[in-house]
Amino acid sequence: EITPMRLELQMELLKPEIDIDYRRIIISYLKFALEHCEGGRFFEKFYKNRDNIVKDYCFSTVFSKPRFTKEKIYFDKNEMKIIFSCSDRNRTGLIFQTAFLAIQHMKFPLANENHMILRKIIQKKEVLITESVVYFQTILGNGLCVREHNRETNRDTFITCEDKEFSEKAETIIKNQLQMVGFYKNQYKDIKVEPIDCKKIVVKHYGIFIDSTIGVLKISGNMNALQYLYQSGLGSHHSSGFGAVNVIRQGEDE
Repeated sequence: EITPMRLELQMELLKPEIDIDYRRIIISYLKFALEHCEGGRFFEKFYKNRDNIVKDYCFSTVFSKPRFTKEKIYFDKNEMKIIFSCSDRNRTGLIFQTAFLAIQHMKFPLANENHMILRKIIQKKEVLITESVVYFQTILGNGLCVREHNRETNRDTFITCEDKEFSEKAETIIKNQLQMVGFYKNQYKDIKVEPIDCKKIVVKHYGIFIDSTIGVLKISGNMNALQYLYQSGLGSHHSSGFGAVNVIRQGEDE
């Protein structure tokens, strides 16, 4: 029996601001949690050797009335939320829940003499996918990243809903993701991605600007595969603050 996991981490900050490149801060925070969980014995399960392990979780960060500047995000309260979601195929949920409990009320230092503290962990309700067509919406502050890496030039190209090959490239990335975590070909070969009401946004991530797609995506395919994507995030960089989605509705219109 798979225990679904969708947690809301309520964070308190000393100052109501964070660096614009905040996804890397949340990644550091997840590593911090793992290091404090049972002597850090699960750390290498998720992060080691230049980080090419396919992770089965995603996160999204929610700010209250954010105001964006070139360098920072300012919000109107000294708090923010991290929505953490994962598949529990590999006990990921249990490990992270234990890790978050281990660092609850601990100060995590941020730049500019700021810090954040996890005050409350709330279990969120999850949707059970029962149809082979699902309308997903990217969670606020999150987008679908479709990255093509050219090995020869070592350059990345990011494909968005503004590009005509978007659906095809997104499908390829998602099929690879499902294949790498052990889904069978007959479970991922029919995955289809269709942008319904989308736009392109640009975000700063580890110092570089990344194009991603926000909005509503209609994704069809195997229900178990769709459930996995909903829980663990979809697309490139899905464990780094991209690809987290909510279910708006399921099934085709009559």
